[in-house]
Amino acid sequence: MTGTALLDRPPSPAPLVRGLARNPTASADVLLRLVETWPEDACEGLRGRRELPPPLQDAMLRHPSTRIRVALASHPHVDPLVRAKLLGDADWWVRMRAFGRPGQEALPDDVLVGLLTELDSPPSDLPFSREELIGELRAATGYDQRLVRLAAAHHRPGVRRFAAGLLDQVDERSRQALLEDAVPEVRAAATAAVAREQQVMEPADLPDQHSHGFWYVLQRPLSRALVDQVLASGDVAALRVMGRNASVPPDAVERLLRHSEPSVRQAVGGRLDLTGDQLLTLAADPAVEVRTEVSTHPGLTEEQRAGIRIDVTTAPGDGHFGLAAARCREIPPSADAAVPALADALRWARSVNPLLRRRAARNAELPAQVVTVLADDPDLGVRVLLAQQHPAAPPALLLRCYLEYHCCGRDRLSQLPQFPVEGLARFADDPDPAVRRLVALDPRADPELVERLTTDPDATVRQAMAGSPRLPVTRLTALLDDGELAEAAAANPALSIDQMRQVMHRLAAA
Repeated sequence: MTGTALLDRPPSPAPLVRGLARNPTASADVLLRLVETWPEDACEGLRGRRELPPPLQDAMLRHPSTRIRVALASHPHVDPLVRAKLLGDADWWVRMRAFGRPGQEALPDDVLVGLLTELDSPPSDLPFSREELIGELRAATGYDQRLVRLAAAHHRPGVRRFAAGLLDQVDERSRQALLEDAVPEVRAAATAAVAREQQVMEPADLPDQHSHGFWYVLQRPLSRALVDQVLASGDVAALRVMGRNASVPPDAVERLLRHSEPSVRQAVGGRLDLTGDQLLTLAADPAVEVRTEVSTHPGLTEEQRAGIRIDVTTAPGDGHFGLAAARCREIPPSADAAVPALADALRWARSVNPLLRRRAARNAELPAQVVTVLADDPDLGVRVLLAQQHPAAPPALLLRCYLEYHCCGRDRLSQLPQFPVEGLARFADDPDPAVRRLVALDPRADPELVERLTTDPDATVRQAMAGSPRLPVTRLTALLDDGELAEAAAANPALSIDQMRQVMHRLAAA
C-alpha cells in the first residue's frame, strides 16, 4: 500500500463487486467471498471472467441463488463435469442454461440422449411443452444435426415423433426409419412431414397481410395460380421474395427480370437457373444494385465479372464496410455469410470481384500464402473479414482494420491474441475515442499519460484507462471511490490482493 486510504467515503457496493468479480488477478478466496456476501452483484462480474477457478465453480454449483447457478451454466469455460451436474439442477431455468451456448464444449451423445429422455416428459407445472424444450435444446446446440439424428433413433416414441417433424433435416437412413417406425404416431408424423414438403402452395394458402406466414408461403413450392396472383398484385416486397423461389417458372422469371422496381430485379439476380442471356442483361442493368447482385453469379466468367460496374455498398449484409454511419442493428444478415468450403474459398480468393473475395476471407483454413495476399487486398471488407475470421491474420492487419473500420466487430479485433499492443500509446491524441482507448493496451505506456486520459472527454476512454495496469497506484486507488470509474478500477489487474480484501472489508462494514 502507498499510505493512501482506500474508500474514505462509504462506497456503493455494486460497481466494486462487479469489477472485483471480473478482475483477472482476483484470487479464489476473493471470488468466493464475493459470491458468498454479494451474490447478485458478483454474478454480473463473473460473466465477464475468462476463467472460473475450480473452487469457485464448486461453490457456484451449490449456491442457493438461481442467478449464480445460471451464470455458472452459461459461462463459456465451465468445467464439463460441473455443467453435467447442472443439467440435473432442481430449477429448470438453470437446466435450460446448461443445455449450452456458442463457445461451450458440445455435450456428448449419451448426455444428449439422456436429456431428450427427460424432456420427453417434462413436469406438469413447467410452462413449456416437450416441443418447446427440445426446441430450446436445438437452439442451444447451434442446431447441430447430431441432435436430430439422436432424436430419430431415440427409444422413446415422443422424441422420435419430434424428429419426424424435422424430416428434412435427417439423413436418408433415419428418414426411412421414421417413415417405417413401429409406432403409428411416429409414422403419421413422418408421413405428414413428407406431405408438407411436397405440398404446392395455392392462392388460398397465402395470408391477406404481410406476416411470418405470408413470407413462409412464398418460400414454398408455388402453384402457377399463386405465381400469377403475386405477379398481378404489384406487391414489390412479395415479388422480391418470390423472385428467389426456385419453383417460379421461366416465363414468370423473365417478367420479374424486366420489372420496373430495381429491388425486384436484384432479387432475381441470385437465381441459379438464369440463362446466359439473362445474366448479361442483369450485368448491364441501369441500377447498380442489380449489377452488383448478379456480379457474383457462378454462371459468369471472371472476364465477364471484370466488365461489370458494381458498388459493394449496395450488397445486403456487406454494404456497411467503410460506412461510418452504419450500425450493426441496421445490417441485414447476408445470404453469403456462411463459411464457404475451402475449395470455393481458394477459387474466390483470386476473383476480380471483391464480394467473392469477402466470401473467401471468411474461411479460417486459408493457407498462409493466400492470407498474405488477402491481407493487402484493396477492399476494406476483405481485409476486415480476414482479420475477424482467420487465426493467423497478421498483427499489422488487425491494427490497420481497427483504425479503418468503424462498425460491427471493431472492438473484438483489439481483443484477439495477436493484436499488436506495443507502441499504442502514440494514439493518445487521436480524434477517435475508440483509437485513444488503445493506449490502455500498451504495456509500455507512460503512467502519467494513462493518468491524464482518465479525465478524457469520452467516458469509454476514461473507463479503459481506469482498467489499465499502467495507471499509477495512487490514481487507481482514488478511482475506486469514483462513481463512474469504480467498476473499471476494481477490475484493474494491477490491484493487489490485499487491496481487494481491503475493499471488501470496507464494503462489508458500510
